[in-house]
Formats: sequence, structure tokens, C-alpha cells
Amino acid sequence: MTSRQTVAAFESPSLALPRDGGGAAYELKFLLDETRAQDVEAWARLRLALDPHGDPALGGAYRTTSLYFDTPELDVYHRSPSYRRRKFRVRRYGSAAEVFLERKSKWGDRVAKRRTAVPEAELPLLAHPMALVTWPGHWFHGSLVPRRLVPACHIVYQRTAYVGSCPEGPLRLTLDRRAHGVVTGEWGLGPIEGGLPLVAKQVILEFKFRGALPAPLKELIQVMRLSPHGVSKYRLCREAWGVPSPLREAADA
Repeated sequence: MTSRQTVAAFESPSLALPRDGGGAAYELKFLLDETRAQDVEAWARLRLALDPHGDPALGGAYRTTSLYFDTPELDVYHRSPSYRRRKFRVRRYGSAAEVFLERKSKWGDRVAKRRTAVPEAELPLLAHPMALVTWPGHWFHGSLVPRRLVPACHIVYQRTAYVGSCPEGPLRLTLDRRAHGVVTGEWGLGPIEGGLPLVAKQVILEFKFRGALPAPLKELIQVMRLSPHGVSKYRLCREAWGVPSPLREAADA
């Protein structure tokens, strides 16, 4: 598998994507300080390929902007029974004119995505009662309305991605830095003003792979003594802006 094919398998933002987001995959996340993150990145540079679609001005990283949705009662945040396994968001890479409407479903460490690209100018259609059935984002809109999902948090971060392949299949390693966000009710992905940091002085490391944990990633975990750590940027954003303690404790129970 070439580096370009590997990137495509894991949804490089600059490539055309399959409607279902590329099928199910496994995700493992870790929280690291910058020193350990740099050690991981040095390891990755020797064994993997830097995502060729990163921005040279950002050292090969790319800016990711996401708009997350929740109900007025924050059912997604509080993991209410009907909202535990799925998250809905809109995502843009860099300054692209198109955005991706995404539904992310999760079972344990395994995730699956459905995503559709639409022009950013069409994003306000989601604020209407219902879009035309001919609009490519109709399925997404049809998921938001019955669940009463509306814009909740606007989050931006820089992602550096490395890709590779091994006998277990393709793998992807990403490091997310400078994550910050705001609570919002706006249907847009413009620049963030007054955002709060979500993981101050920490880097979010993520592995993504299709089946068994790839041997190179096993090696990295052992060498660096990494311990998985659940991380949700949406939850971090809500908490950065303040969630009453009793509700937060119930959500984490």
C-alpha cells in the first residue's frame, strides 16, 4: 500500500472520501506532555510517512475546525441513553471551501463514520426545518431534527498526521496541539474569538487502525510506556466553559 492509499484509507482531508467514511476502525487516545509528544513524533518520523497534505507553513500540520451538536439539555454531554453512541459534527480542514457533515458511531474502541462533503455556504440550510431530499446533506439534517440537535461547541486545533502500513493493515498516528474552543449556538465555522484552551500544555495522541493493534504501535506503547486515556474535545470544551459540578459528576459516573 502506498502512502497516498494509506492516507485515503484514513480520511485524509484533501482526498475524495467514500460516503461511509471508510468503514469501521479502532481508535486509541493518549494525553502527553510536549516533551513526550516530541519523542513520539521522532519515533514516527523514522517509521511512518508524514501526511503529504499537511500545510508546510504549519510544519506539516493542518488546522481542523469542528462544530459539535447537542440538545438544549446537553444529552450528548451527559450521555443520555439515546445519545451515548453517536456524535454529530461539521468539520473543515484548513481554509477549504467545503465542509464535511459527519456522524460518528462508537462501540468501545471501535468507531465508524458516515460523512458527506458540502460547500460551506450551504451550512445554514441546517438551521431550516428540513432540507430538500435532493440535498446531499439531507440524511444529516434528518438526523439532527428528531434528536433536537443544535450547535453547541466550536473547536479548532492543529493536527500532525503520520501514516503507514504493516501486515495488520494501514495505520495512522496523529498529534493534536493548541486545541481551543467556544460554546456557540451559531451555524458556522468562522474564526474563533476568545476561545479557551482545552488541554493546556498537553498533546492528544491518537492511533487509528482497522483490525488487530499493529506491531509498530505496540512497540511504541511499550517503548514510550503509554497508557490509553479517553479524550473528548467536545466534553473538554463544555467543561472549560463551565458545567455544574453535580451534572459533570453524574456524566462521569
